[in-house]
Amino acid sequence: MTNVASGTSEQTQLIINNGAVPPLVALLSSPSPEVREQAVWALGNIAGDGAMFRDYVLQSGVMEPLLAIIGHDSSSLNLVRNAIWTLSNLCRGKNPPPEWDIVTN
Repeated sequence: MTNVASGTSEQTQLIINNGAVPPLVALLSSPSPEVREQAVWALGNIAGDGAMFRDYVLQSGVMEPLLAIIGHDSSSLNLVRNAIWTLSNLCRGKNPPPEWDIVTN
């Protein structure tokens, strides 16, 4: 899924159309650091593909589990780095989405 999400915008749209984003968000709470890292990476790739995709990922409830990884997950430095990269992709665009308020509060 991570590799497909790094492909074309059409491939990213197929991921969204097939309902993969909510399960990927749920995997951010997996007990496995490797699973969390792959989910973070896939979601970052999706969010980085444009404002429409970014907004969809945000509307899928990604912020709280992502911030939990950044703030409390010490299982893997790479996981935290990838989570921060994903957060940066969620910040892209001229107008910050309303979900961004969770970070600034």
